[in-house]
Amino acid sequence: MSANGVRFAPGGIRKGAAGHDICFIHPKGNEAFPVGGEGVLIELVQAPPEVVAALA
Repeated sequence: MSANGVRFAPGGIRKGAAGHDICFIHPKGNEAFPVGGEGVLIELVQAPPEVVAALA
């Protein structure tokens, strides 16, 4: 997503409260990464393995 200009919030990928990997899309883009959340902080959560397997 970074290669397509998406700006992520500092901190990178980390464990969330439920133990799943999370990261955030920054609310605002900038010159280097023009794609942001249009004023909204967006949380991305990695689906648990059983959900990934069920949808495969």
